[in-house]
This record gives sequence, C-alpha cells and structure tokens, in this order.
Amino acid sequence: MKARMIWSAMLTSGLLAGAVLVLASSDSPAPIEVLLTGPGVGQRNVPCTFTAAVTPLTVTLPLTFTWEATGQDTVVHTVEDSYTDTVSYTWSLTGAYALTVTVSNPEGSANAYRTILIDPEYQVYLPLVLRDYPPGPRITAFYANVEHADPGQTIILTWTSYKAVTATLWLLNPLGQFSNWWSVAPCGSMEYTIPQERRNFERFALYVQDGEGRWDWAHLTIPLTCPHDWFFEPDPNECAAWPPLISAGAQQRFEHGVMLWVGEQDRIYVLYDGGGVTAWEAFTDEWDAGDPEKSCDVGEPPPGYHQPIRGFGLIWCREDVRGRLGWATAPEQGYDTAVQRSSQDTYIRALEGGTWRLRPAGSGWEYLPVPLLPP
Repeated sequence: MKARMIWSAMLTSGLLAGAVLVLASSDSPAPIEVLLTGPGVGQRNVPCTFTAAVTPLTVTLPLTFTWEATGQDTVVHTVEDSYTDTVSYTWSLTGAYALTVTVSNPEGSANAYRTILIDPEYQVYLPLVLRDYPPGPRITAFYANVEHADPGQTIILTWTSYKAVTATLWLLNPLGQFSNWWSVAPCGSMEYTIPQERRNFERFALYVQDGEGRWDWAHLTIPLTCPHDWFFEPDPNECAAWPPLISAGAQQRFEHGVMLWVGEQDRIYVLYDGGGVTAWEAFTDEWDAGDPEKSCDVGEPPPGYHQPIRGFGLIWCREDVRGRLGWATAPEQGYDTAVQRSSQDTYIRALEGGTWRLRPAGSGWEYLPVPLLPP
C-alpha cells in the first residue's frame, strides 16, 4: 500500500511528465520499470539534468545506476536508500545525443532510453525579425531530431510559433489525408514512435491559431529506411511492405492472358489482355488432389491449343473467365515463384525470370522483363 501511495504521488506531482518507460521481465525484488525524465531540447554549454525512477518500490536495495550518453563518460552510481538517481550532462556541440540508464541489483535489471537536441538548427519559415503585418500567428520552426528514421524508431518532433494560442499536430496517412491528431502547445516538442509497418515516409502537419481565428500551418516529411529487399531488380522506387514470400508456383499462357498459381497463398491470379473494367482477378485455389483434372466439357481445343486442367482448369471453366482468356497456348509449367507487395502494387516472379506487376484493385498489370546486362 505504501508503494502505491508513493507512486501515485509521483504521478500527481508531474515527475513522470515526458518520461520514457521501458519494461523488463523480472520478479518484484528486481527493477521492473525505469522512467527517465529530462529535457528534449537543450543549449550548448548549459547543464541538462535527467532523473531515473525505478519501480516497484519493493525492489531490493542497493541499486546501481549506470548512465551512458553520447559524447560523455559513463557514470555509475550505487544508491543504498533511494529509488531515484540524477545526473547532469553538458554538451558543447550542436546535435542529437542519445542517453541510456540501466538500473540493476542482484535480482535483475531494467533500462530506459531517450534523446536530446542541443541547439537544433531550426527550419525557419519567417525572417528572424517578425512584423505585425500581415497580422496573425506564424510557425517559425517545425523539425525532427533526425533526417531519416527506421520503422519502429522513436523520434522527437519540435516546433515553435509566434502569436499562436492553440496548436494541433496532425499525422498524415500515405495518401496525404489527415489521420491521427494531438492538441499541443504552440511551442513544444513530442516523442513519436513510428509504427513498424510504416513504409517510405512519415508525414506531419502543424496547424496553429490565434485568439481571433487567424491561422498558419506547416508540413514535415521524415523519409524512412526500407527494412526489406526486393526479390527482383531494378526494384521499385518505394519500400517493400514485407519480405518476399517464396513459394511453389505455376504459369500458363492463354490466347488473351495468363494464369499464375502461388501455392503458399493457395491463390490463382488471372491476368487478362485487352483492358476491361477488371484487368486481373485473384481466386482461391479450390482444386484438391483426387478431383477430376478437367472440370468441364467444352469440346476439343483447336489444333495447337490446350484446355487447362486442375486448379487452372477449375477457374477457367467459369464462363466469364473462359470468355476473356480463350484457350491455353501451352501446358502449365511449374517453377519457384515469389510474391511481394509495396503499399499498393503486388509483384509476382514470372516463369521466364521477369516480374508480373499487378496494380491495385485489379486496375491493371504489366510484365517487367529481366534487365539486360551491359555488354
């Protein structure tokens, strides 16, 4: 009960404001949580103070706090009668610096991490001398502590404004539309963790307003690194959504299109020539071993043509599919294929070594041949 009362008091007092929390899997005598508080922005040659607080308050004392920071010597404090520790660092150069604290006792350990910007270079939207005309608020800076980031990384957004009384920070979706939003102070900073599944870039918009309804806004784009390589070259000018899915596959060409089978997906893709409202479709492969190889009797194909069999044949026997594809011009052939997606398109390795590119919602497709090697 005493531990809960002390922890509640820490919350009420605001000690945890802006804290970074990291969890560790330990029993209660060991440190389980470390909350690291301190400034997100500082000045050169001015001390910056950080405090680490450990829970639960039943952990075994003494505690060893190991502080590590970019450009600083490691600091180790052994505390025998407290669950908190404090350090101050001074940096003399402009830049972004990382700070880590690890708290341990014989029962276990936990750690926390944060970053700080020292005299960041502001992206200024107005001259340094601001005038009263035109009237209204102005955003004077809006930036991140990194030029590019990894999916899953925590970044710090910082902004300043002039004559604003309210501010809203918006997250934009990949199409540039407003998504999540936060009510923020007209001048401030905020930590933001980029979702692991995000690709290509993360975009934000800052909107400020004064007491008379006048406003200003600014955009910020953070390019993201690509965590997965494409299975083909040259790769698209965007990130892959996931690693390539390697699978048994099959391909068969028709008078007016092609069929593709991806075993790991249990799916058959039908690509139609000649345009149309739907340029390609995907079907579940419902053919099972033991089923008839031919799923319909449509007579003998013309000389040099073939009726598809098994899974391809089951889909082809649909009148709407058969009417658009025509007869097969060759038997189906098995091969090892691969499937990968971007934010919109699907890419499938072709029998010939090239790549089939399927546009969103069946809207179109194209064949990407293997690039020629230089002579």
